[in-house]
Amino acid sequence: MKIVILTNAYPYLPGEQFIEDEIGYWATCAGVSVTLLPALAAGTPRPIPAGISIDLGMARSTKLGRLWFMLLALCSAILRRELGYLHRLRKTSPHTVARALLHTSKVLEQAAQLRRYARAHGPADVAYCYWNETQAYAAVLARDAGAVRRVVSRVHGFDLYEARRRDGYMPLKRQFIAAYDAIFALSSEARAYLQQTYGAAPGNVRIAPLGVPLADGLARPSAAGRLHVVSVSFCLRVKRLDKIVGAVALLGRRHPEISLTWTHIGGGPLLEEITALAKAQLNSLKNIVCAFLGELPNHAVKVYYLDTPVDMLINASESEGVPVSIMEAMSAGVPAVAPDVGGISSLVSDRCGALLGPCPDVQEIAEAMERVAFADGRDARRAHARQMIEAGFDAARNYRDFVADVIAIGASGDRQPAPPLRPAAYRIRQATRR
Repeated sequence: MKIVILTNAYPYLPGEQFIEDEIGYWATCAGVSVTLLPALAAGTPRPIPAGISIDLGMARSTKLGRLWFMLLALCSAILRRELGYLHRLRKTSPHTVARALLHTSKVLEQAAQLRRYARAHGPADVAYCYWNETQAYAAVLARDAGAVRRVVSRVHGFDLYEARRRDGYMPLKRQFIAAYDAIFALSSEARAYLQQTYGAAPGNVRIAPLGVPLADGLARPSAAGRLHVVSVSFCLRVKRLDKIVGAVALLGRRHPEISLTWTHIGGGPLLEEITALAKAQLNSLKNIVCAFLGELPNHAVKVYYLDTPVDMLINASESEGVPVSIMEAMSAGVPAVAPDVGGISSLVSDRCGALLGPCPDVQEIAEAMERVAFADGRDARRAHARQMIEAGFDAARNYRDFVADVIAIGASGDRQPAPPLRPAAYRIRQATRR
């Protein structure tokens, strides 16, 4: 069986570090040939297991080629339908129209790249799209052209929640949502969102949580009189790191007798801004130390929990899927404080940390941190954090089961005609044949 995995950049940097845990399970499948097809490839690739190959056909794009597909997009029925959708919603700003055009051109170009790959190497049995974005839409077009037999897609957070996109606009998703052989959501909440927001068919969406390897040991709590709080995220507005700064400051003022350390792991465009904000708000508090470690390799974050006393992980995001960053901390027995957004409630509860409201203010976050740090049951919360990962987010089980599901889809017989789709979804297929 031949499977192609479409990624944004993996095994190249940046991001997608969580595929590093999953890819090993693909490498152990007898009789399955797996090729990674990144859309971007710059620098040196990360190590990959033996038996996994890389093809850079989707990463080769020229200015002339992009211009050509932009011209094709202007004449595309896909773009016409998308502009009609934007017109009905009164969202035809220059920015949304430009994004609709850009995404359509990318889909057409990536579909052509997949067809070229099939001509050179033969059709793939399954195109597994790590993101439900332009590559996934392109794979649907490539399937209808005979370049792949089946198309499955994961969906995470940025590629799911419209509120995370500028103007609340997710380009093209509604046109393609009914066309996959299967969509794998991270939680029941994500599945419901797909159905309610985009009209995904209930029977076509499966739940396949991500997972993390169980830590070899457990993190140590801080010594008496000390408290160490860690946050792990890319520095973006959606992560609401300013609220973490405010909550740490408030906690420090309420407990001057405690030596409080806040460590943030992660880079991103707002790192300097958040560093400056922390300096302005925390430097005057003599009992608080903050450290910004920047981007760390995935394995280094796991080692950090075992080498450094950590009392809790704090997350304040306004939108999430089911964060692997929280899973990794809880795997090491670190309780988590996080808001009830996305699928976080399937992971975090008051038994293993503190589940905040969906839009917590600084005071709510600080009070939750106080409960986790000082209320009775600290050792129990740490034990329950580890138990939650063992029960629902163990990579050995979750990735093994996911890989088996994808292979079963690829091994199924010839694809049966799809049930009647919405007219827009049906016309996508007709348009690609013109």
